[in-house]
Amino acid sequence: MRYEFKLPDLAEGMVEGELVGWLVAIGDKVKAEQPVAEVMTDKATVVIPSPVAGAIVELPWQAGDIVKVGQALMIFDAEGAAPTQRTHAGHVDPNAAPAPTPVSTPAPASTPPTSSPAPVSAPIAAAPAVVPRGTKALAAPATRRLARELGVDIGQVVGSGPGGRVTPEDLQTHARPAPTVSTPVTVAAPPPPVARAQAPTWSPSTRDRGTIAESEERQKLRGLRRAIFETMGRSKRTAAHFTYVEEIDCENLYVSREKLAKAVEPKGVRITYLAFIAKAMLCALPRFPKMNATVDDEKQEVVLKKHVHLGIAAATEPGLVVPVIRHADRMSLLDLAWHIQDLAERAKTNKLRPEELKGSTITISSLGKLGGLMATPIINHPEVAIVGIHAMQKRAVVLDDDTIVARRRMNISLSFDHRLIDGHEGAAFAQAVKTYLEDPELMLLETV
Repeated sequence: MRYEFKLPDLAEGMVEGELVGWLVAIGDKVKAEQPVAEVMTDKATVVIPSPVAGAIVELPWQAGDIVKVGQALMIFDAEGAAPTQRTHAGHVDPNAAPAPTPVSTPAPASTPPTSSPAPVSAPIAAAPAVVPRGTKALAAPATRRLARELGVDIGQVVGSGPGGRVTPEDLQTHARPAPTVSTPVTVAAPPPPVARAQAPTWSPSTRDRGTIAESEERQKLRGLRRAIFETMGRSKRTAAHFTYVEEIDCENLYVSREKLAKAVEPKGVRITYLAFIAKAMLCALPRFPKMNATVDDEKQEVVLKKHVHLGIAAATEPGLVVPVIRHADRMSLLDLAWHIQDLAERAKTNKLRPEELKGSTITISSLGKLGGLMATPIINHPEVAIVGIHAMQKRAVVLDDDTIVARRRMNISLSFDHRLIDGHEGAAFAQAVKTYLEDPELMLLETV
């Protein structure tokens, strides 16, 4: 008979799946549980087995097509009666073939003799629908293995999972003896318990966790968080990220920063390490023009920027923002320090103007003292490079003469779009930044 196999709900909340490819062709005769298709959900690629034995009549979809849950995935000329199609909620599809009449399960050959305790009788209730002979219910390999271990005929178990799939819980329920309605069997009273020390009235292992209510709260993605959600997701889906991590010796940087911080203090400007890092990047960029580029994915073009609009990622209460220092390549170290300070203060008070939050060509991300050892920064798409700054710490360092000393060290993590930036280019750019940071006086040789 003709049987439409509808795409079941393969994962919690699944509404559709992408057909990766067929494992069978029209006219093929398949057995029940034979793999017939690969479908990709938002979590994984799943191999779908045939629910029936029969011949393939129609394959209405092609690789790459999106199939909704409940749509006919394929059509069989099934051998015998076809199983009832079930939705992910376990309700019978009214358009499917009627369920077969339930049949009783014959007693296994290993039934104990009458001299043993009487077996528990079946409950007086409507028998659950069973899968007809010649077909098998959907079940994962691990579930089938559990059925064999429990001695359960999985073909007689009604699945409560997505698409009527049999779950381990279904097997446990099926194997568990049901309450008896026959005359109770008299059982000899057990021997009195052996006296032992008083057990504690409560412990984590004896607490009734069933009384603990579970709760959750759903929050709609709105405003800045929604923008971050979409932007970061698009960047990760589009750019081919790779990250290069380098360690920086910061002893000379520490001395230079301390000296200049005191010199500019009367001007009301606070020179941070971030200003030095920005300047080091700007000094290195002329030798690596592709680092200061954006990608037009629609036209498949690389846009090389002749100016540097430096994005400085800043954490705010609503979420992460990236204010932009425009034409940063024309600024001195003091100018950069002032702009970084100004943008950071106005970001915290939500006083940034819309035009100050767009147009960046390369970005720095820093968590300051919370920077940790390393990370994998997400590129601020359509840019192609981002530099992550981590915490400066004193570390034990082995010098060339094998003496061990404590020196200030810091890691930087640079992420690149591998579609445009090759590994050796990314590493060379990181080394150039490292050179300027380990010897800050070299920056004085570069033009403003």
